[in-house]
Amino acid sequence: MTLLKNTVLLLKSDTMDDKYTNLLKATNFKVMIVKTLVFQYKNLEMLREKLLSVDNYSGILLSSPRCVSAVNQTLEKKQIQELWGHKSNFTVGESTYKEAQDKLGVECQGKESGNAKNLSQIIIQNKTQFTKPFLFPHGNLKTDTLKLELGKENVLIEEVLVYDTLPNPDIGQELSECTNNFTDIPEFIIYFSPSGLHSSIKYLRKLLTDCDDVKIIAIGPVTELALQDQNLKVHAVAKSPTPEEILNTLT
Repeated sequence: MTLLKNTVLLLKSDTMDDKYTNLLKATNFKVMIVKTLVFQYKNLEMLREKLLSVDNYSGILLSSPRCVSAVNQTLEKKQIQELWGHKSNFTVGESTYKEAQDKLGVECQGKESGNAKNLSQIIIQNKTQFTKPFLFPHGNLKTDTLKLELGKENVLIEEVLVYDTLPNPDIGQELSECTNNFTDIPEFIIYFSPSGLHSSIKYLRKLLTDCDDVKIIAIGPVTELALQDQNLKVHAVAKSPTPEEILNTLT
């Protein structure tokens, strides 16, 4: 096996967005990227009905870019702006915030939150303003953090399942191809989510066989815990899923 110095393997759900690759390459890292997950959308007609019933809600909670995509698939951008632009809308993290701006045209609070617990605290600070539930489209792997934390303060949310997260069926082949049949090992492996880890753990162990110098980096504390649960050593934790924070963690 060969350890490839200054080479980063990004294991993430979205391989179309190249902002990570561009920044890392510009700072003399070599980059491999493999999709860990695929998404299957569902219940979009139900979501559409709820989006049209805007008067029933204080705002919308968007916890991932997939939630934004689900909303985007149900109504035209102009209609979303007209219906929801004046509401109290929130996102978990900066990437979801940017997606909501680009695809939905609505302003959201909470981009600095980074995780559901932090977002719930931001919402609770202004809880007296929110007399109606928040609409919360979500995926099948969501945690109950938002519901529990907000519920303690009598801030209600109305959930609708809009997508399922599934392992990429081709992940083994894709990892084999980019690592020369698991013999060229990147110095850094970056995991973006626990679900991404679970879909690829058996292949990750192949990469780590007879190679103790690989540095595994987790995006956020939840991913860190998932790696530790698999008895994997975490070299570092990036506070947020931004290219700049990842670069800062690498360097």
